[in-house]
Amino acid sequence: MRKGIFFSMLCAAILLLASCSQPEEADLSAKALVDSYIYQEDVPELQEIYGLDDTRIQKENENEFVTSVESKLNGIDKEKILKLNQKFIAHLKETTSYKVDVVKESSKEAVVSVKVKGLNLNDKAVQAKTDELVKNVESKITADSTDEDMKKLVNQTSFEMLEYMYLNSPAKKKETKVTLRLKRDDDNHEKWQIENETEFFEKLYAAFGL
Repeated sequence: MRKGIFFSMLCAAILLLASCSQPEEADLSAKALVDSYIYQEDVPELQEIYGLDDTRIQKENENEFVTSVESKLNGIDKEKILKLNQKFIAHLKETTSYKVDVVKESSKEAVVSVKVKGLNLNDKAVQAKTDELVKNVESKITADSTDEDMKKLVNQTSFEMLEYMYLNSPAKKKETKVTLRLKRDDDNHEKWQIENETEFFEKLYAAFGL
């Protein structure tokens, strides 16, 4: 009799543990990705949800931003680029928006629609301002300007154009939908894996205007 009771209790405990061993809710899991990768926020729960380090993601994104600007524009002070990155993130948070709709969810897989209103980098007012900056730099080039002078002038103006575009672009009026597909990690049933991860992030960044 005691063995029967013990066996029943053991089975109940196993079932309880099995029910607890499942990933985070799909909507919260999707929001964690956007808040970390796009808005550069502290999202420590990424470790529990995906096994990802949010501080490492922030540093990698910062380094990628700096490297991208430096590779295109020589002679721009790194500190200026870092400050632009910080201001740009703040503008993203203030201007853009997103919402998530869970299309399908189970303990093994989930499909989430991320609806984004990202930056409109082709805004007419912004384009007019950048065109004005181009005209200004053209007027500063004289017959006495050396190649080095022109290079510095072009790089500085290009940075000013980038800065204005990043900090003044409004949000798009129409939403862009990005589909996030998740599947339960075979090795750790409490974590999600992102299906077609590279493609998902490419579309997510593009939706936000990045």
